[in-house]
Amino acid sequence: MTHKKISARKPIVLLVLLAPYLLYVWFIVRADRGPIDYETFMDIGQRLLSGKEVWGENSYYPMPYVMIFALFSWLPRPLSMVIWHLGPVLTALAISGWSPWVLVFAPVFGHMVGGQTAVFALLGLWAYHRNADPQNWQGGIWLGLTVLKPQLGLIPTGWAAFQWWKSFRYTKLLPSQMWAWLVMMAVIYLPGFALIPDWPVHWLSQPRPLFSRALAGFIPRTLLFWMSPTEIAYPLVLLLLSTLLFILLWILNKRQITLDLTVFWSFVVSPLVHDYDLIQLVSILEMKGLRWAAILLSIPGWLVILFAYRNDAAWYVFSIIAPGLLLFMLLSRNRKKSDASSS
Repeated sequence: MTHKKISARKPIVLLVLLAPYLLYVWFIVRADRGPIDYETFMDIGQRLLSGKEVWGENSYYPMPYVMIFALFSWLPRPLSMVIWHLGPVLTALAISGWSPWVLVFAPVFGHMVGGQTAVFALLGLWAYHRNADPQNWQGGIWLGLTVLKPQLGLIPTGWAAFQWWKSFRYTKLLPSQMWAWLVMMAVIYLPGFALIPDWPVHWLSQPRPLFSRALAGFIPRTLLFWMSPTEIAYPLVLLLLSTLLFILLWILNKRQITLDLTVFWSFVVSPLVHDYDLIQLVSILEMKGLRWAAILLSIPGWLVILFAYRNDAAWYVFSIIAPGLLLFMLLSRNRKKSDASSS
């Protein structure tokens, strides 16, 4: 099949795969009822607008995101529902070059039907990945966007901080990217203090417990089969296994750690990421083979969404996606290095 024929068929394939997404949004708008998390977020936003207590049961987001909830709860409801649910899907498509594969990656559909919130982390990591040089100030702006949802910005920011430190050691100057990141942090986080000066106290007093239902990290999710997260052994074993995996990755990758490997590692070990947060991985699935691996690994997730949505145990299948991609990436890189050395 020629390249022209493939290009001509791409819009048709895209429209066919997009149809279930559009039908779902049409359905919830007609019913005037979104998924439970979307309704919860809108309720949180309404509480902020009406001056009521924001943080309580099922309210675990920092003030910047609460302000976003307030904005969407203020918009006309149909418009709010359409933008909230389709916005992340269109963002994922746009950063992939409008490639249809994105729509077949189960976490993208799961993110939409859950009415979830990882879109800024997705966009921020994608743009930072392309502007990662410590002297590129634009990368700092985009990196700051990931911290709107702190658990998805923690690892990319930690990796960037290490690059800033290395740059400082070489140039004896603080990199412009770091300054841009600090400015972005101020823009995102300072306005909330004008509304609720002590909001961090309220937010941190409501930590989210570990729910096995949505937990995507393979190691923390698997450990729940043997021990409770309230046991002192749980965080200790989790820390030990996470550290050993990081060291193993460092050794297997010729004593080098890249941003991609670090992000994949975090999705294997973090107890804070959930199945719908896996949409962030779209930003670093650049290799064609890696994309196919992502689709294949997410097939069990499609089966759960379609046939076992309310079966909490079944959602364990989403925890195999990140380790599977991590293994595929390591094997691909080692194979390329072997081919290069043999030639």
